[in-house]
Amino acid sequence: MNSQIEGYSLLDSGDGRKLERFGDVVVDRPSSLSAWRRRNDAIWESADAVYSPPDRWETERASFSSWKASVAGVELELELMSNGQLGIFPEHALYLPRIGSALEQFRSRGSKPVRVLNLFAYTGLATAFCAKHGDVLVTHVDLAKRAIDWAKQNVQLNTSASDRVRWIVDDALAFMAREARKSNVYDIIIIDPPSFSRVSKNASWTLEEKTPDIVNLVLDVLAPEAGVVFFTNHSAASTSDVARNIALDRFSDQGVQIAIEPLSLKEERTERTMPAGSLITLSHTS
Repeated sequence: MNSQIEGYSLLDSGDGRKLERFGDVVVDRPSSLSAWRRRNDAIWESADAVYSPPDRWETERASFSSWKASVAGVELELELMSNGQLGIFPEHALYLPRIGSALEQFRSRGSKPVRVLNLFAYTGLATAFCAKHGDVLVTHVDLAKRAIDWAKQNVQLNTSASDRVRWIVDDALAFMAREARKSNVYDIIIIDPPSFSRVSKNASWTLEEKTPDIVNLVLDVLAPEAGVVFFTNHSAASTSDVARNIALDRFSDQGVQIAIEPLSLKEERTERTMPAGSLITLSHTS
């Protein structure tokens, strides 16, 4: 997997922080994984925004709070959020070329339009990427209405064909269960479940306990004998193996290829990498 992302750079990291460039903006924020030393102290002075937990950003420009950036060829609106997030997890840009290849393969088979399901879809990096391609219908599912509204803005930055996206404000698991009952299936499924989710005031789950349900629901709505899944997670390393084994059981080890690989962001001028979860890809071999 190509570790370089157009429009994004991990400039340096260490001492519990990371220094990143998104477009023209350099951001300094915490990183619990950066248990090593910084390599270039001077470059940290270039930060346009510095985050201090629990909710404070310090910026060079008093009115600066959001900006547009092109990341992996996708135009995005980014924002200095109070929780330290920006509206993008850059590691997801690493596998966008593979999604693009899968879209091309479906089109070459005459599958029009290609049906894409993006679950826990956040601010729509993958949705906007897919919507830029012709003959694609994307179903974008997220429980947070603000994330949906943000994703709509990002799609509009990339294509005028807004009718290529169906917006669903809902719990991803409940949505998949309904689609399975209706026998609705998708050619490509992109899913990034959180390590912890609060569905309602009285209902929550962890990825470790929900992995079997999530994997089985994904397979229930995956196009038989042709579908492709891109499953990312940032939970325990065992989650990916559990997901892989459940999928292998479902297909009795036949006619399916499943691969697990780490997602990591390489520093711009060193050989060090920042761990960023893992990617499971599932595709049919027949």
